[in-house]
Amino acid sequence: MHNSIYRNVVWALGIAGMAVLGLQGCATSTSTDREGIAFPDPGDAWIEEGTYVNLEDLRKMQVGVSKDQIYDLLGRPHFSEGLFGVHEWNYIFQLPTGEGSYITCQYQVGFDDDMLTESLHWRELECAALLEPRKEPERMALAADTLFDYDSSELTNKGRREISGLTQRIREEFSSPEIVVMGYTDRLGRDAYNLALSERRAAEVRTALIDQGMAPTTIRSIGLGERNPLVQCPGSSATSGLKACLRPNRRVEVEVTERLAN
Repeated sequence: MHNSIYRNVVWALGIAGMAVLGLQGCATSTSTDREGIAFPDPGDAWIEEGTYVNLEDLRKMQVGVSKDQIYDLLGRPHFSEGLFGVHEWNYIFQLPTGEGSYITCQYQVGFDDDMLTESLHWRELECAALLEPRKEPERMALAADTLFDYDSSELTNKGRREISGLTQRIREEFSSPEIVVMGYTDRLGRDAYNLALSERRAAEVRTALIDQGMAPTTIRSIGLGERNPLVQCPGSSATSGLKACLRPNRRVEVEVTERLAN
């Protein structure tokens, strides 16, 4: 649809109109980012608040893209720079942060003499980071019977070694981790007691991660009690056989997500 509109404009304006547009200057008031690239003042845009754009379309931008392709992906530039013969298009976008909010970002496309893209710049570095594919959350399960004695929320020595190994793994795989620690119990015993036990165990693992050097502000813990069982076992009496069968349900899961750049 954008392409057809674009070609109709070209036809209507003709060669003379194209020349006039090509002579139009960029916005006179400019500011400069940390790399020395000049950006127009947002107040000079014809749509100051910017537009919402598909992140996947932005990810398709690369050197060598034509103006037709950019118009189709991003739409009309947001400043009175002209469409033809100019070597720079500027945009203002509202980009989702992934946390239910949006950030205002200025984006600049530079063209060579053949009117193909030769440079792409963000005024705000955090905006560029939003385009990087976010690593999928990774969930790591630890057997509660390995971390704790039965019916206890105090980490054993073996449990502390397990947490130490987990911490090392998180550091190797994530540069800015956000961590959620979830405690689970089996179905034996009272619901309220099991919920409280799962909360204490999750909090204990959180404390151990902090003791290993993980930032407290990036870790939260939650107890889920008997929820989300991994196995179903017959019987209701707390026999050794039933306890062994239900062992996979007694666990602590640690979900780690790469934190978005601020």
